[in-house]
Amino acid sequence: MIKKHYKLIIFLLIIFIIFLIYKTNHHNYFNYTSLGDGYAYGINSYGQEDYGYSDFIRDELQKEKKLNLYSKDFAVKDQSINHLYETIVTNEKITTNKVEKNIKQTLRESDLVTLTIGLNDIIYHIAITPNMNEYRLQKIMKSIEKDIEKLIKEIKTYYPKEIYVIGYPTIPIENEYINKGLKMLDTIYKNIDTITYISTEDVINNQDFLYSESIYPGKQGYEKIAQKAIKKLIMFNNIN
Repeated sequence: MIKKHYKLIIFLLIIFIIFLIYKTNHHNYFNYTSLGDGYAYGINSYGQEDYGYSDFIRDELQKEKKLNLYSKDFAVKDQSINHLYETIVTNEKITTNKVEKNIKQTLRESDLVTLTIGLNDIIYHIAITPNMNEYRLQKIMKSIEKDIEKLIKEIKTYYPKEIYVIGYPTIPIENEYINKGLKMLDTIYKNIDTITYISTEDVINNQDFLYSESIYPGKQGYEKIAQKAIKKLIMFNNIN
């Protein structure tokens, strides 16, 4: 009997040591998902896929040996708030490297989610609104606010952790209502207490937009946005 108890104790001790080793080596690994539009995906001033802010965040996680998986598969150049919402509701599936995954699964398995969305909605509504003025812009933004709240709630259904919403910079574009809308969007996000909002309104300048009238910055601009975001992300608190 004594020998059996001894063997059992040894066995349990080995299991405990293996568990400790696993926890030590894996507890700091993160699955990072970037959601949203062309800013989340990394579209540059020429409308091409480039190095976006999420790629710089990924690089920092890799550098600090904190990254497990990274995905921006559900970030789409012209994506609107409602399109992303429907993508989640319908549980859209994609195949990358012959592996099929769906967005609900991706969210459930994520440890970090960043989100940038709303610019395409502002541009679209301004474009279809005749005789644009401040009053009509206010109505547009109230509608966008309701859509954002609905989207955040849907994301939280599958990803209850902190959502880091990364805002837009001031865009060097002639249409004054677009930047006015972005300022109002900034305020909308700041007033949502279920997210962590990272404003980038003054992070980059006109020189970071390589092409006149582009709504997207270049690589250097995205790097500046990423640097601002990294300072706010909880997983970097112990290394910055």
